[in-house]
Amino acid sequence: MKPETIIKVISSSGEPYDVHFEFSDNKFKVHCNCPAGIYGKLCKHKTGLLDGDLSLLFNKTDYEILERIHEVVKKSKYSEIITSYNILKKEIEVAQKKEKKLKEQLEQSLKTGIDIS
Repeated sequence: MKPETIIKVISSSGEPYDVHFEFSDNKFKVHCNCPAGIYGKLCKHKTGLLDGDLSLLFNKTDYEILERIHEVVKKSKYSEIITSYNILKKEIEVAQKKEKKLKEQLEQSLKTGIDIS
């Protein structure tokens, strides 16, 4: 694996973004030049490529490069971390739906009256 590899990804605007993979000292770093990525934030381009999402490739010829990167990533703790993140994200979504339902119930109860007997 090269010390630095750049893969162009498809953006919603049509202009490609560059995702940089840096390999050194038994670690890898990933940077993206999208609006979120330039501030070091998590973006769908980084996580998508790390998860092996081929639909993000701007140049389909980068398929083999992404496959090699994905093989390295599978040996890392990334899968464990992203799985925990996705589980927590789903739990938050479920809790937010419950909160919305209870808020609506509370609003309706206060509007129509709450039985005190």
